Amino acid sequence: MSSDAEKASVELSEKFHPERTHILGAVVFGLISLLVIGAAPQYLFWLLALPVIFGYWVLKSSTIVDEQGITANYAFKGKKVVAWEDLAGIGFKGARTFARTTSDAEVTLPGVTFNSLPRLEAASHGRIPDAITASKEAADGKVVVVQEDGYSVMMSKEEYLERQKALGKPVQLNFDDDTDGNTTQTESVESQETGQAASETSHRDNPASQH
Repeated sequence: MSSDAEKASVELSEKFHPERTHILGAVVFGLISLLVIGAAPQYLFWLLALPVIFGYWVLKSSTIVDEQGITANYAFKGKKVVAWEDLAGIGFKGARTFARTTSDAEVTLPGVTFNSLPRLEAASHGRIPDAITASKEAADGKVVVVQEDGYSVMMSKEEYLERQKALGKPVQLNFDDDTDGNTTQTESVESQETGQAASETSHRDNPASQH
């Protein structure tokens, strides 16, 4: 029984780090700093501290998701822990990701990005929903149709065929299913008012193309 509990705990734990490629940026910044410092070393020597501080932040900052909740480890201050019962949700502001608590406090999560949502859902056992995968699954087999007014709508194959029939337009898309059962195509539909071609692309190719 104890071994099963330990195994579940290991599976639940996940650690997120800032991209290690940032270290390369710190090295490049350091080399540039050396060139600048050479002009006036007695005044600009402190510039070398900047890439060192940045590299230290990349190596020391992290976010851990485990049985207790979410732990944010910071390079230059103490860690913060958000228990699962205190978690209200995950938010994003620009490049910053934060956990919002039930008391409306925001706890920055180092190393976590919007693309981390699938891993967060797995590590949290569904406590943090994966909006990325959910939106992709909802869009499988659908196309984005650009209408005459400039707005775009997402339609299934059947809805698109019915629309073309109702408008008296030819079907200009080839619905070829790939190995995963998804429909992909890139064609165009002629505008009724302008006679110009408005592009239609698969939502699978561009999930964010709906306006």
